Amino acid sequence: MSAWTIEGVRHGGITVSDLDRSLEFYCGLLGFELLWRRLYEEPQITRIVGIPEATGIEIAMVRVPGGEVDVELLEYQGVARSAATTDPSQPGTGHFCVFVTSIEALHAELAGRGVRFRSEGPVEMTGGPNAGGKTLYSLDPDGYIFEFHQRPPR
Repeated sequence: MSAWTIEGVRHGGITVSDLDRSLEFYCGLLGFELLWRRLYEEPQITRIVGIPEATGIEIAMVRVPGGEVDVELLEYQGVARSAATTDPSQPGTGHFCVFVTSIEALHAELAGRGVRFRSEGPVEMTGGPNAGGKTLYSLDPDGYIFEFHQRPPR
């Protein structure tokens, strides 16, 4: 038996290229709550992440509406950066999913505001535990996959 246990979720993290632009997407467009924002320039932060050449990391912690799950948005400074793949079949690619209502209305509004999607619209699940539910993969401003899921009818 281990001398340690996992006690719960603290947050998930997404590295972004422009924190202001990402906050506009997550808070302005999707309604996440900004909990705090801070530029970390202390040397221990670069030791934690293993990027000693970074001069700092500007971090914003946002909360998912309707819950207590937080997402940490990180913009690294002082280092060369390149975008990761947005192909969900590639190892190391991730996504974040939230429950929504009226997924067709959400799609129409977000598409009208320039949000990109991996499908032409919500896709109905036809099998498994989510049969009857609808799912939609969108892309945040950096191409990170953000999933919306409408539960099956009861």
